[in-house]
Amino acid sequence: MTPTPVAEEEERAGDPLLYRVADDLFHRLGGEDAGELAGARELYDGRRGRVRQDEELWEPWTQAFLEWFAFEWEGADRAGPPALRALAGEEDARRGAALRAWLRSQRALVTLGRQRAGRLRVRDLCRGALFEVAEPRALHGVEAGDVAEVRLIGFEGQVRFGRTFLFHPTGTAAAIEERIAQMRGQGRTTDDILDQVAAVRLRTDRYRHVDPVRLYRAATEELPPDREADGE
Repeated sequence: MTPTPVAEEEERAGDPLLYRVADDLFHRLGGEDAGELAGARELYDGRRGRVRQDEELWEPWTQAFLEWFAFEWEGADRAGPPALRALAGEEDARRGAALRAWLRSQRALVTLGRQRAGRLRVRDLCRGALFEVAEPRALHGVEAGDVAEVRLIGFEGQVRFGRTFLFHPTGTAAAIEERIAQMRGQGRTTDDILDQVAAVRLRTDRYRHVDPVRLYRAATEELPPDREADGE
């Protein structure tokens, strides 16, 4: 996937350096990391579901994977993610600070508040924290109370979003919170919850005849086989 052009990011995100650093790293992936990248994608899709290139979720799914690989993937040799390796050779202080911010960032499943004057308050459903996010982009078609998987980045005194939002259907917040409570009771991790809820989000596109709330409330074993993901 081609990252969003820097000029557009300057307009949309308000701090081009933070996103340019990520762009530069993404552009280097796939060379010497090609084999590692492919293996990581297999693992990622195995946990969250495989999206085809002709599906609407292909671009956000791929962008979210690149962020996960660049900033979270430990690697087969446990040497740390590509961003950590890039940081070791970074001589510019502010670019280094931006890389560290990405490395400290976290994926979160959040409910979205109302957007006011370039700020958006979100509540992390898994960790319980509240964040005031600097977000000049207008999030069209999003209602207060909607749920999205986002990446939260603390940089130079402000919290910012990563590139990609994985929005869940309006009206599913209560069912998602029920699923989170259920999985927490089973001892599942935040990553487990994020991945399983994302997998259900993918199914809402493939089972449009089924009420999304039903899909989120169903136990994993109760969901019908995902024949499209299996290539059938």
